[in-house]
Amino acid sequence: MTEEVKAKFTEKLRQNPREFFGRKVKEIVRTDGLRLICEGSSWVCYRLSGTELVVRVCSEAGSEQDLQKLSGVAEQWIFE
Repeated sequence: MTEEVKAKFTEKLRQNPREFFGRKVKEIVRTDGLRLICEGSSWVCYRLSGTELVVRVCSEAGSEQDLQKLSGVAEQWIFE
């Protein structure tokens, strides 16, 4: 990622999205990044590196198909 993308994404991390991955966000956790816990069993966590221009993304979903879709949405959200 570039400095510009990082700055824009850092601002996005301060927001409180009500929906993600087409599901209602039922909890937001800001410990060591931003974790969006959605209805059902899916969640995504974003963590900016303090030393590199990278963001680490971890996610979990109820099925392999949902996980693939969630991972794609999670990646797109960084660059929107």
